[in-house]
Amino acid sequence: MAFLVLKIFKFLLPFLYIATSWMYGRAFFKDDSLAKRLKTKFLVFTLTFHFIYLIIRTAELKHPPVTSIFELLCVLGFSLSLAYILIESMTKIKNTGFFATLISSLLVLIAGIFSRDVYGFEHDVLKNELLALHVTSALVGYSAFALSAIYGLLYIMLYHKLRTKTFDTVYKNLPNLETIESMMYKSAIVGFVALTLVIIFGFIWLPRAFENFSYTDAKLVGTFMIWIVYAGGLGVKKITSLTGKKTALMSIIGFILAFILMAFANALSGFHKFY
Repeated sequence: MAFLVLKIFKFLLPFLYIATSWMYGRAFFKDDSLAKRLKTKFLVFTLTFHFIYLIIRTAELKHPPVTSIFELLCVLGFSLSLAYILIESMTKIKNTGFFATLISSLLVLIAGIFSRDVYGFEHDVLKNELLALHVTSALVGYSAFALSAIYGLLYIMLYHKLRTKTFDTVYKNLPNLETIESMMYKSAIVGFVALTLVIIFGFIWLPRAFENFSYTDAKLVGTFMIWIVYAGGLGVKKITSLTGKKTALMSIIGFILAFILMAFANALSGFHKFY
């Protein structure tokens, strides 16, 4: 019975995200009053559905969804939308959700197509109490970096519309440049703090979880390089009081570099693989 429920949830989840993204898109691009009223409720329902799915999957398969890149993509999609709705509730700015939910939809869709429901993992590392802190910090960090890049793109989009005096629906529905820049910077700070915790928890957890490991493993080196990239970017902004379009470009480039580094690190890493 649980297996059937898991399959149903896995099938429906991408459609819920796509419907939610469509709702946010209708509100943003078409100024649809019904979509404006329902979009946040749609997202809350989708996140609740996704959270229940993760619990059922963990209970049924007897391991958390961290054993493959596609399982992690599914959780990353959840984390990104969760991070967005938290920012939405804190700032009361609800006009940028389409861009975050669209990326979440793509991540969840890819995960749904390629992830496998594999039983029988017996790795002791999956039972370690520090694993949850390590993985949660990583997902929060990379979700925050993704949001920072999204706000960077929105900043450049609005900047271009102001330069060309294109006062269309997109222009009217975006916050002002100062607000977008503030959201972009705060997201990067959250991501940096979370990644710092990833490194700290990882170094504490590593000797307990693995007998044979190397501090030169690709995943460790890649994570530290990403930390250096963001530390440098945030440091430059703080010291030089850098603002505007250059900050937005730094946010986008930083996330692209992080994505490329993690892609290579995941492919080359040894002890981070469980499959």
